[in-house]
Amino acid sequence: MKTKYLILVLFVVFIIDAESFAQNNKYYPELSKYSHWSIIAGPALYNKAKLYPEYGEYTFENRPIWSFNAGSEYDFIPDGKWSFTTGIIVGYEPVYNIEYRIKKEDIYSHFTEDCVNETKMYAMPSLSFPLLARLNIQLSKKMFSFFTTGLRALYFPSGSASLTQVFHNSDQTEAREVFGMRMDSPDNAIQGSFEIGTGLTFPINKVLLKSSVIYVMNFQNIMEGEYLFDNMFVSPRSYGQYELSGNYLTVLISASLIKSKRKLNK
Repeated sequence: MKTKYLILVLFVVFIIDAESFAQNNKYYPELSKYSHWSIIAGPALYNKAKLYPEYGEYTFENRPIWSFNAGSEYDFIPDGKWSFTTGIIVGYEPVYNIEYRIKKEDIYSHFTEDCVNETKMYAMPSLSFPLLARLNIQLSKKMFSFFTTGLRALYFPSGSASLTQVFHNSDQTEAREVFGMRMDSPDNAIQGSFEIGTGLTFPINKVLLKSSVIYVMNFQNIMEGEYLFDNMFVSPRSYGQYELSGNYLTVLISASLIKSKRKLNK
């Protein structure tokens, strides 16, 4: 929690410095002919969830989760050294990506090998609204680098998800549920996050392209829940807690079109 407050303080200091620099903002005429609006899209790699076992020997492996972001962005001063951007981004929020193993001696005798299962799940799409400060630095006539940081408001309605593993005996007259998970998203539909990143800008004829690498860190977990291994023939019950931070690394590509001749002549 202290780390999150420190990040928030650093962001406020950055914004204050940006506003003071903006008073003497340097402008890049090479960028002034492109629209304030851009379309953005790119893949995202979410951090692995964390497990907190409380008792028992059974657990499972969490894996990183691939997802995707897309939306639009508005740059208030696209040709300035300092600028502020906002927009709307649609994200495909994950729930879990796991692999677990049930020993053959813990299930029915007609199973001759351990049961290994890989499964993943996504929730409903989310909407996020970033508010970012951006510093542009010209590297050459046709290339700029930029550093960006800021906050993001995430709209993700509360909900729940579950996962179960059931085994049947050989003649399908008996069933045992040996593994289950239940997860819930936070009760508050609006959540906050911090993001930081860097990238390159390329003016190419009628299109302004930006490629960026962004890391997003949530102020609260996107999913929390519990898991239970039970009803096994040999092994005792195993129980623990599950947490998915929702933090992720994303590579975004954005494109802005050149302004019309009428707008350029204004």
